[in-house]
Amino acid sequence: MEITTALLCDAATVREGLLHVLGGGLTRLWRAELPAPLGVTLALSVALGEGEFDVPHEVQIDISNPAGYVARAMGGLQAPRPSNLEPGERLLAPVVQPLGIIPTGSYGAHVLAISLDAGAASAELQFWVLHPDEQALPPLA
Repeated sequence: MEITTALLCDAATVREGLLHVLGGGLTRLWRAELPAPLGVTLALSVALGEGEFDVPHEVQIDISNPAGYVARAMGGLQAPRPSNLEPGERLLAPVVQPLGIIPTGSYGAHVLAISLDAGAASAELQFWVLHPDEQALPPLA
């Protein structure tokens, strides 16, 4: 099992085994007042091989910031084994985890740590929560 893709995005859905991402690759979240909800979704693609189909897998997401621990979100995935799986083939299973209502109370760097099956696979994303006043204005022509 391997996390092949991990993106913070505006929204994501799964349809017919395909991951649909809207506004993917967020690294900066602008919030005028804190505490404020993150307002994002985590989109994952997980490569599964022989022996990893037809069994439940746990997804754990821990978010921390300069002030410490923010929140934990739990989810799961279970993909059926395809009947025509080639020897040695791994298939991608999409996972969508909404994180929109999770609040943060600190500006600055945040870390989102993803763990599958208690560390069998893991990934980390870093993002920043910034005040709108920190946005650089374009130069005057």
